[in-house]
Amino acid sequence: TRGDSVEMWNFEIVDTADPVDDTGLVEMEPMNELWLGKNVSLNFITKIHDQGQSFWFAQDTSGSIWKLDLTFSNMSHDPERVCTFHSGGIEAIGVSPFTCLMATTALDRTVRIYDFSSNSQLSVIKFKQGGTALAWAPAIVSPEGGLIAVGFEDGVVRMIEVYDPTLLPGHEGQANEIAEINLKQVFKPHAAAVTALAYEPKGYVFATGSKDKTVFFFAVKNEYRPIGFICVPGPVQALQWSPPSHDKSTLLILCENGFAVQVPAPHHGKQYTVTTYHIVDLPTQYFHFYSVKSQIKVKNSPVAEFHLLHCKEKEEKEKARLEWIKQQKELGIEVEETKEEEAEEEPLPPVYIPEEPSPILCGFYSAPGKFWLSLRGLEKEKATEDIKDPDAYNIEEYKQKEEHERKMKEVEEKKNKKREELSALRQDFVLLLQKNQELPKHMQLHREVHLAFIRIIYIYRHLFLKCCYIPCWGQRCPMLWIKVVLRIYKSMDF
Repeated sequence: TRGDSVEMWNFEIVDTADPVDDTGLVEMEPMNELWLGKNVSLNFITKIHDQGQSFWFAQDTSGSIWKLDLTFSNMSHDPERVCTFHSGGIEAIGVSPFTCLMATTALDRTVRIYDFSSNSQLSVIKFKQGGTALAWAPAIVSPEGGLIAVGFEDGVVRMIEVYDPTLLPGHEGQANEIAEINLKQVFKPHAAAVTALAYEPKGYVFATGSKDKTVFFFAVKNEYRPIGFICVPGPVQALQWSPPSHDKSTLLILCENGFAVQVPAPHHGKQYTVTTYHIVDLPTQYFHFYSVKSQIKVKNSPVAEFHLLHCKEKEEKEKARLEWIKQQKELGIEVEETKEEEAEEEPLPPVYIPEEPSPILCGFYSAPGKFWLSLRGLEKEKATEDIKDPDAYNIEEYKQKEEHERKMKEVEEKKNKKREELSALRQDFVLLLQKNQELPKHMQLHREVHLAFIRIIYIYRHLFLKCCYIPCWGQRCPMLWIKVVLRIYKSMDF
């Protein structure tokens, strides 16, 4: 097949063909050729055997299935288009409020009408742009039940009407004629693809949403008259009006980036602005939904379960300890209330909130002021940080680095502890000096004694930080007699 035709070749001739020059190319004509049509482009063909007869089914790029007779004889049948479908994924679908009709649209630029009771296609109309949204007008807007609003990828909205008298209310039986489609009105409210269409339940307002982050409102009359538009935080995914049972008519606007916006229905007879259609004073409520997947994983993790069990055990132990202390006090026994030192616990894994939540697919009101949402899939996990430095540590080097850092941390902690002890000794010494000054002169120690103790303090600090004092090598360290002297000095009654 070469697109618009099917060609038959003699395999033996093709297999034994030899090129006549160095190009390696051989020109030959096909045995037979079947031409299907000017606008046909085939992309697949298969052979079928049925009741001793062979025929072929072919599919073209516009969604049609062809039945082909490739016998190439005087009795051969002409190509027959068996059925047609959308050539790609269906973008939107709508059902008639009265009849068994269904409308679909796709990026193949067609709108198709089906009778799902008889499983048949009634009509198809083609436009210059692909369809992206579709809504069948409710009975309060179109009592005949044949009005359809279709949004397209270029921001245009077209109002089409289906005509088939035998399928309208009051007529019985199935249609014998193909339904006709008539273009009733067309307007362009958006600069990007239309993604959502919705009629207000009372039929006064029609709303359109788009990827250009705007929602446009129209007054529903014989011809749709623009009221104005509002801007929203993200591309519009869906529009949902509150049901008639609610006191106020509100529109729920669902955006792809996780935002939900709620606005009241604008007044269909009010002119909000003169120089622009942008409505800036419409009361708006914004809702932004973050991921809870990480919180659920943290809550259900083994570490979290251990923490919960440990907390319960701690509460039970503390309760028993307080009860024991109470009993001892009732017996007249004084008990020092000291708490046990708690062991360092393994921290819980951090809660990860993704920058972009899952896109909102659809939503609906459950009660006034309450709505439900459906999101696509699960949130993306936080990406693992890649190793980009070619000189990065290998596993063993990283382990040794951690061990070195751990030891250095311990050394720093010991140093800080000794510095605190030394600071406390200095404060004690200053207090002793003050007490000595407060005593009568005949009871005060002489300055030479003070200097001796100052030297002792410096030696004490020297030995605690790093004992490199030569006389203590291989014999008793002078630390011992320094402590004894200090104790004697503190116990002196001045």
